[in-house]
Amino acid sequence: MTNGLVKICGVKTFDHALAAARGGADFVGFVFVGKSPRSIAPDAASEIVTEIKQRSYEEGFALPKFCGLFVDAGEQLLGEAAPFLTHFQFHGHEDAARINEIRGEFGLEIIKAVGVAEPGDFDGVGALAEAADLLIFDSRPPKGAALPGGNGAAFDWSILTRYQSETPFLLAGGLSPDNVAAAIAAAKGHTAFAGVDVSSGVEKRPGEKDDALIAAFIKAARAAL
Repeated sequence: MTNGLVKICGVKTFDHALAAARGGADFVGFVFVGKSPRSIAPDAASEIVTEIKQRSYEEGFALPKFCGLFVDAGEQLLGEAAPFLTHFQFHGHEDAARINEIRGEFGLEIIKAVGVAEPGDFDGVGALAEAADLLIFDSRPPKGAALPGGNGAAFDWSILTRYQSETPFLLAGGLSPDNVAAAIAAAKGHTAFAGVDVSSGVEKRPGEKDDALIAAFIKAARAAL
């Protein structure tokens, strides 16, 4: 997998997806979790993907990958989203066996998010790393948090040295245009580091992306990667 990846997650509108794609994002992510302020219905996300593909053809910008974020989703929801996605991203209790089962059923690449806050959180990652195509290391949700990600909190990036597998990972958790360069500087020495993932850090308010922040994040990340 190519290094230097930039992922914009939690997109709900065509305009924001277009801003990410035009800006050179490698991934545009949709959230299929009902309680999230970033949640979108599969049919709405499918329309956005179709429109982005058309604009990519007309304008000549590179087509990003399209990722769907799920938490312990069933086959029906996965099946509704699979036709227009390139990747499934799991933030729930999906273990290695479940990841392999879903890959076999739907044929998409799998991203698995792992919440971390201390070095010991990497101890059980090996099996997930073997099963997934890409990992995301995100901040472990604060106690009582309603959502597994997108909480705007960073973790101590120095603990990434505890990750010993070769499966590439994206760094997430509290990233923004202001701190993404520092985050990349802290992570890029790791041979498995592949890029960065942002959601709340490019929003004006929860669930509402900002085109200027998206552009600023991509620019800052590209300069540092």
